[in-house]
Amino acid sequence: MMWQFKSLPNFQIDNDSVQQYTFQEVMDKAEFIAKSLMYMRIEKSEVVLLVMDWSPAAIYISLGVSMAGAAIQIVSPKLQQWEMQFPVRESESRFVFSDPLGLREIEKLMKCMNREYRIICTGTRDCANGYPIIDDLAFAAAQDLPYHSINPETDIVYLPYSSGIHGKRKGIATTHRIMVAKTMVMWNPTVHTEFKRGDHTLTMIPLHKQCGLDAMYCALLNGLTIVTEKNFCVHTFMTCIQRYRIRSVHLTPYLMNLMMFETENHEYNVDSLEWVLTGADAVTEELYDEFTDCFPSVKRVTQTYGMTEVGLISRNYNDDTEFTHSCGQVAANLELKILDVLTGRELGPREKGQICVKGLPADSPYLNNPDATEEHFIDGWRKTGDIGYFDEDENIYIVDKVKEMIKVFGYQVIPKEIETLLLTHQAVEEAAVVAINNELSGERPVAFVVLKKGQTATEEDLKDYVNKRVIRYKHLVRINITQFLPRSACGTVLRRLLGEAAVMSVASIAEVEKEFAEEVKHALAT
Repeated sequence: MMWQFKSLPNFQIDNDSVQQYTFQEVMDKAEFIAKSLMYMRIEKSEVVLLVMDWSPAAIYISLGVSMAGAAIQIVSPKLQQWEMQFPVRESESRFVFSDPLGLREIEKLMKCMNREYRIICTGTRDCANGYPIIDDLAFAAAQDLPYHSINPETDIVYLPYSSGIHGKRKGIATTHRIMVAKTMVMWNPTVHTEFKRGDHTLTMIPLHKQCGLDAMYCALLNGLTIVTEKNFCVHTFMTCIQRYRIRSVHLTPYLMNLMMFETENHEYNVDSLEWVLTGADAVTEELYDEFTDCFPSVKRVTQTYGMTEVGLISRNYNDDTEFTHSCGQVAANLELKILDVLTGRELGPREKGQICVKGLPADSPYLNNPDATEEHFIDGWRKTGDIGYFDEDENIYIVDKVKEMIKVFGYQVIPKEIETLLLTHQAVEEAAVVAINNELSGERPVAFVVLKKGQTATEEDLKDYVNKRVIRYKHLVRINITQFLPRSACGTVLRRLLGEAAVMSVASIAEVEKEFAEEVKHALAT
């Protein structure tokens, strides 16, 4: 479909090099990669590893790989060898396109694999460490070999990794047909009327995330010019909005906060910005109000909800111009229902349970893992691992995640509930609640809190504030005041790291656990 836009001036502007690429040039470079891979005897549905962030090469290489009938797996070049090991080993990748930043780690990893491999550096020759660069593929690309015949029903085109609702990471075997279905949900012109052909858009959500890839395909299918920046810096991000007159951006709530903080120290002319799409976490009403006050040109903040296995599940539609706690109605090509977490019974409006979805975008199995695939489906419905509900108008609301739910003596403690309570304290800026294992109660909740600038509070003050307002089994065993919450590149709180820190923080209070257990058992019995 991008062929219809080949007469437009630019598809991509690379802010790092200030290079500009037209739709025609991106198409030509993608074909160059596809022909090169065919000459190197790539097999149909073979997985090609892209160790890359946003860059011109990342876009045309991913398109070229799919043109050749192969599949892409994208990992961040900032990962260490051990972090890449499992997905690279499982996918049996032989061909690697690597950013210079990730070259050293992927080289060490591939040398440990018991297979032949070929690494191609996407940078210049002086940083390729002796490996070929893309220009060296010119001879291979000149050989006019036919592409593999693709069966869209069965051939894999994309292999992202996710832990699912729990457990270790699993490869999501996404076929061409499913990938098209995911993309059409995101592109749907009947609901995405904010996109205007020739507009400039910008995203800092990493390309190896599903929503990062969605942003790329949205730009392709809508005739947008996408501005890319390899390394995130909020100053550079704001400068890009100003320099290229960006009209729409893809953000997370964390990045929205960073943008507001940046305006306290520097002035920018960003009045071109009209539309913000958000994901990864919910936007609070307070953040919505502060952001739209800070950037009055923004006419709409669109909240999206999705997961790696499915892609976009819901989003606010065009008439949602005011703040809403809802993440919209279920997207086209999908059905949704809510199931009771314990009994599996289907629930009605405003009854909270696990969100399950059904439809072609949700059909991807896990690679070489039929047991995990079976576990994540129930009667053809895919479990999202999210707790939520819908109202009488079928608007969807997210409450928490099943995998983050804490169980104390079999009773459910929802972290989001405790976090929301903590945020009502005048001194609290951010909060995250995680679980620690306990021999007597099963699990116990522990909180990590960031205080507002200029505010003071002790850990005991905050613990008393919460524990006076919740039932006994929801009591926090400890609150840790910290300077910041660890986050991923797209702003998601790294709860695994907090969980490890929580274990260390409560090691000295084990003696109170038995007394607590007896109190709770007595309270529950009465």
